Amino acid sequence: MAFSPEQTVVILGTSRQDGNTRLAVEKVLAKRSVEVVDLSQLELSAYDYAHQNSLDGFIPMIESAANKPLWILATPVYWYTMSAQMKIFVDRLSDLTTIRKDLGRNLRGKSVAVVASGTDAELPAGFESPFRLTCEYLGMTYGGAFYSRFRKNDQPFPSVDQEARTFGDSWIS
Repeated sequence: MAFSPEQTVVILGTSRQDGNTRLAVEKVLAKRSVEVVDLSQLELSAYDYAHQNSLDGFIPMIESAANKPLWILATPVYWYTMSAQMKIFVDRLSDLTTIRKDLGRNLRGKSVAVVASGTDAELPAGFESPFRLTCEYLGMTYGGAFYSRFRKNDQPFPSVDQEARTFGDSWIS
């Protein structure tokens, strides 16, 4: 099922705003205008059992994103897993099972796709598990990952453009 650009939000979790992950997202979007939330630009605190962080930027961001039926989570591969920014975001989804259950219930049925970038030949074993299992737990549909492989000099491999476009076309009309 393809979603319109207006129904889509990209949640970007990277340390380099204009790095390889952003380039991979742009290739997937193929000039479609989609809302992008840059986690590095938000004040997000790590998960806190006492919810002392409930006034940071997480809940307002989720309230906005919850209106979108398609989430594209974008992250570089750092040490075989997602970036720190994306990990904090995923951890904070726990808030939606405790202090904001209303928002958590609103996520049911939404779709999630992942865009990842890195220099390894393929995604590390288990890389997708946290995304897939989180979606399963929250009642969201996990639709898989697109991996944009870059050379050590930040140059993408030639096949990336077409693969990215195909992945994007399968999600966004």
